[in-house]
Amino acid sequence: MCGFPYDVVHRNIKFPRLEFKTGTLLVVLPKGEKETRILKKHRQWIENKYKIIEEAKEAAKDCEIVTRESDEFRALIKELIVNFSRELGCDPGHLYVKKMVSKWASCSKKGNITVNSLLAMLPKSLVEYVVYHELAHLKYRKHDDFFWKCIGKKFANPNGLEKELCFYWFRLQNTSYAKCINASGFGDGK
Repeated sequence: MCGFPYDVVHRNIKFPRLEFKTGTLLVVLPKGEKETRILKKHRQWIENKYKIIEEAKEAAKDCEIVTRESDEFRALIKELIVNFSRELGCDPGHLYVKKMVSKWASCSKKGNITVNSLLAMLPKSLVEYVVYHELAHLKYRKHDDFFWKCIGKKFANPNGLEKELCFYWFRLQNTSYAKCINASGFGDGK
C-alpha cells in the first residue's frame, strides 16, 4: 500500500499514530481500524522519514566502533555523572546500564539514569553528550527551548551530535557487536 515495509499493531487507543523508533514504520491503530487512511494521509511524511533513514544507514558504514570493557565503561559513565551533575547543579539517582531497544539513555522522574549498554561502543564525545543530555532532564523535563539552550551552552552543535547518534544507532543494529554486548557483562542492571 505505501511502498515501504511497515508493521501494524492494534491497541486500546483512541487515535492512530505512526512511529519510527527503530528504523521500521510502526502503524499503531485503534482496535478494528485499517491502516489505509493513515498511510495515505501521511505518505509524504513517511517517504521523507524513510529517505532520512536510508541516508543514515549509508553514513553508518563509516562509524568507528570503540572497544571498552564493562568496568571501564561504568567508570566513565559514573565520572561523567559526577562532573556534569555538579556543573548542572542537579542530584541524579541511581545509574542503570542495560540493553535498550529504542534509545541511548533515559532519565526517570525519580532522577535515575538508564544508559544503553551499546553506548559503550561510541566515541567519548557522544557518550558525554548523551549523559549530559539525560542529566539536563533533571532541570528541564521536556525538550523545550530552555532544555536546548542548556544543551547548547555545553555543546556547540547538538543537531550534529544527534545526527551522529542516529548513524551509530544504525551501525550497531543487527550486528555482531550488538549481539555480543550482553554476553560481556554490560546488561546486568545496576
